[in-house]
Amino acid sequence: MRRREQQKGAALLIVLLLAATLSFVALSAMELTTRAAARTGNVLSRSEALWRAFAVETLALSAIDEIASDDSGVMSLDAPWASKPVELPFDDGGARVFLGDGTACFNINTLGADSAGTGGDQSREEFVRLAGHLGIDEFEAIALAETVGDWVDEDTNRRPQGSEDEYYTALPSPYRTGNQPMASVSELRAVKGVTRELYGTLKPYLCAMDGDTASVINVNMLSERHAPVLSAALGGAVPVQVAADLIAARPPGGWLTVEAFLETPPIGDLDLQNSARFAVTSRFLIARAEIVYGTALLEMTSVIDANGGRARVLSRRLGAEE
Repeated sequence: MRRREQQKGAALLIVLLLAATLSFVALSAMELTTRAAARTGNVLSRSEALWRAFAVETLALSAIDEIASDDSGVMSLDAPWASKPVELPFDDGGARVFLGDGTACFNINTLGADSAGTGGDQSREEFVRLAGHLGIDEFEAIALAETVGDWVDEDTNRRPQGSEDEYYTALPSPYRTGNQPMASVSELRAVKGVTRELYGTLKPYLCAMDGDTASVINVNMLSERHAPVLSAALGGAVPVQVAADLIAARPPGGWLTVEAFLETPPIGDLDLQNSARFAVTSRFLIARAEIVYGTALLEMTSVIDANGGRARVLSRRLGAEE
């Protein structure tokens, strides 16, 4: 009888162990299934948000076509499309679209121009002036201008203070220079001498447009924070504070012509040789869309060329600005 009772106890213990094991397996399987379902839902939500972002971008292109066809030929910060975002509701989410100017910047790719006659010296001088306005030492600014010039030009000839492949390929994690225009200002982080602090200082005032020609600045879309860019483009004869005062004194609706801007004191007293750098309309616009769909939040920024009668996307970036 004692042995039989012991066998019953052992059998009960085995049953309890099996029940506990099966319960653990079932809970684990349920947890994996729940995670997989949630992961699949997130992937589907993000995919749908991405498609809706492309749809919003298409709407932005249509809006920019309409803006560019305005008979006045003027784009100003006073325009409704530039002063507030557009809300776009849709099922299970919505979107906000911000349209802004893409010309109030220094085109970093102009530093790749040959200094022997195609504007390289002028671009470098303007970059050095801009960097100086931002508190960067002149020697450091000149070295950075030449290093960037070596990065974006097509040859492998090192400039006096620049760097070519021989520097980058000797790094612990080697890579080569781009030898072509930068597609994004973020590429600047790979250039010799660009620290996190230096990049953070320069980035708000730089852009990476196709080609090696200086960007044409829409003076009607400048805010006071763009005063260093305007001062540098004017050749340094106008201090940053004066440039800021000039922007603040812009007439309602903006200047109607470039000539009206150039006649405004103190610019009217200058003998400007680069008046073609300024315009009262913007060729490049920035469309930033914030998409919410289900559990997904997606941000997409598009650089749009509004010239030529039909707006087209030059580049786009997914995710928040770095």
